[in-house]
Parts: sequence; structure tokens; C-alpha cells
Amino acid sequence: MIKRVQQANLKILLEVDRICKKHGIRYLLDSGTLIGAVRHRGFIPWDDDVDLAFPREDYEKFLAVAKDELADGIELYRPCDIGGGKAFFDFTPKLVYMNSRKHFETEESNYYDNIPNKICVDLFVLDEITEKSFAQRLHILKMYIIYGMAMGHRYSLDYSKYKGIQKLQVMVLAIMGKMFSMKTIYKMEHKAATRYNNSGSKLLYWSNYEPGYTHMTIPKSGSYNMTEMEFEGHMLSVPVNYDGVLKVVYGDYMTLPPEDKRVPKHGECDEAAGFFVEV
Repeated sequence: MIKRVQQANLKILLEVDRICKKHGIRYLLDSGTLIGAVRHRGFIPWDDDVDLAFPREDYEKFLAVAKDELADGIELYRPCDIGGGKAFFDFTPKLVYMNSRKHFETEESNYYDNIPNKICVDLFVLDEITEKSFAQRLHILKMYIIYGMAMGHRYSLDYSKYKGIQKLQVMVLAIMGKMFSMKTIYKMEHKAATRYNNSGSKLLYWSNYEPGYTHMTIPKSGSYNMTEMEFEGHMLSVPVNYDGVLKVVYGDYMTLPPEDKRVPKHGECDEAAGFFVEV
């Protein structure tokens, strides 16, 4: 079944490539999808999703044209589209393969309009970040705080995942977040994410990654310059400095993980649990 998931993801990916080439928009394969291109010339055999990233300017261009350009059966959902703009799942827009389902619907999945329950391609954005070490740490802390506040608008929070002071921090930020509308929090996130754009900084970061990854930075040089690499028989866009990007995030990315780690990260494709995809 993982092959069917990958086929659906590839359909979305090729649609993004088509739109971006038509409109002169830069995009790049990201995260595990980029590893797949470099190491396997396609999907990592057990990978069940696709990650893409855009420079901020191109990200905004893509969001502006996507709804009118996307093929039938693929829809763009921005974070503010989910739950009538009142629910928070994450800060990442998603391209959703509508004719799919990961598991039977639940009250929680319906809280998010059942969008995260479908096969989705995540769209990440690269923004500039200050090169000054202390200011950079403060900025990342601010992004963490905003994310924590947004978590107050989740369906529920599993505090058992956190320990000690971190659990207290999550609880306090979630309570604080409930005092603000998600509309306000989205504005806060956008203002903070773009704080250092056009500052002349030579560093970039993935501003809408989940906490734990936003602290990673890459040099602007080479990250905005694209080349093409084979992916499942198609030539798709990757950054010229793909090796440097992957080493920042993964270290030795060419070494396969242990066999017990070679599993889909978004759960098993189990028809008994309601999995369905038409490709």
C-alpha cells in the first residue's frame, strides 16, 4: 500500500512542478524527499509523504496561483482554512489529495475538517534570519512561544509527551494562547517569521517547521539557486547546495537507518483501520 501512497504524492509533486514552471516559481525538494532524490533517485522506499520548500517570495506566489491552477482532486489548504480559522494543526499549508483517507474519521480528525487525515504534501518556507548568535536564539525562542500559544487551539494536548519544566511551559503557553484568536496568532507568526527578510543576512531558516527544527540554518548562497535531479523518472528542482542542506538537518544522510527505523513516519497503511486512496 505504501506504493499507492507514493503514487498519490507523486501526482501532487508533478502538479506543483508544472505550476511552478508555468509561473516561474522556485521550489525545492525538502527533507526526506530531498534525501530520496539524492540517495534513491526517487522515494525513500518506506517514505509516505513529500516535503517541499520555497523561498518566501516564491512561496507567496505559489499560494496566490495554486487554487486556480491545481488539477481536480488536489486542493490547497492554508492553516487559516482549517476549522473555520479557529483550529490549529500547524503553520504549514498542505496540498491535499482529496480522494484519500488514512483512517476512519474521528471527532478529532473532524475538528480539523479531516484534512490531516488525508494524504498531504507539506509546503515549507525559507526566510532570512539574523546572523547574530544571541539575537538568533531570541528569535527562535519567540517562534517557539508563538507555536506554543497556537497549541491552545488544538483539539486536545497530550501532556504526557512532555516532562518537567517543558510540560509546564506547554501548559502556560497553551493557556495564554486561548486568550487570543487564531487570526491574531497567525498574524504574529507571519510578522515574526519575516522579521529579518531583506536585512542582508546570509542565513536562511525554515520558519514554519515544527519546533525542534526552526533553529536549523543554512547559507543563502546556493540555497536559492536551483538545479534539477531525477526523482521517480522526472527531473525536479533541488538546491545547488543540497549536500550542505542535508548535512545540517541529518548529518550523514547517505547511510541507511537501522532496519527497525525503516517504517512510514505517518503510520501504517491499514485498510482495516479505514485507509483508502484512489490513484
